[in-house]
Amino acid sequence: MSQELMSHHPIKNTVDFEVWHSVADLIGRLAGKHCEIVLHDLADPVHSVIYVVNGHVTGRAVGQGFRHLVVEMLRNEAQNPEKDLLDDWWFEHEGKLIRSMTLLIRNAKGELAGALCVNQDVTFANQAFDVLKSLLPGLAGTKVDIHAPSQSIDLPQDNAAPAKHEDARETVLQTVFRLIDGIAKDARPEGQILSRSERLKVLEYMDSREVFLVKGSIERAAQALGISKVTVYSDLDALHRQKNKSS
Repeated sequence: MSQELMSHHPIKNTVDFEVWHSVADLIGRLAGKHCEIVLHDLADPVHSVIYVVNGHVTGRAVGQGFRHLVVEMLRNEAQNPEKDLLDDWWFEHEGKLIRSMTLLIRNAKGELAGALCVNQDVTFANQAFDVLKSLLPGLAGTKVDIHAPSQSIDLPQDNAAPAKHEDARETVLQTVFRLIDGIAKDARPEGQILSRSERLKVLEYMDSREVFLVKGSIERAAQALGISKVTVYSDLDALHRQKNKSS
């Protein structure tokens, strides 16, 4: 592991999130009850959700962690790396079709401090569109892309170098490493060694948040948890085999 990667510090936010509460309220009032707004403070990635409007849409609540953020950022990095307003993200939740958009919130140093996510239930609109497609055959080829990435994405390791200027933007690789560090710190605040069952819970959480789609994240998780890379691979393999048996 390079010295540059080891020098990363936890996210320290200088963002006034109280201002974003009003923004969330505004969007909720404008868009109505089928639109959920979720505000994240990524200083605590395991409990990043700090404010929610219309949480009934996907069940989001204060104290929960982020879900699709890493994958959305990775896709954005490949297509529009300079944009903090991420492209539409579509997913299904309890039979509902959700259109999601995310605005990344950065601090004065360009580090990713938080995110404002808008989840809109478009199930009824999609059903109406199906009716229109039956009436207007020219629309029949239109299809919503439900995202389900499963392959590791290789980001240039140079992205992990610390920013040289105050206004430099933090890269996706740096952000993911910070999230891994934050999750590990939540599990072992005093740096204690975790039992295997405790360790599996932490790795399962990281895996469910898809941080391991980024190459280099296995090594980072091993460093953050004070274990070997081989142990992380072994634990993840055990988790995947258990998941396949139960599915």
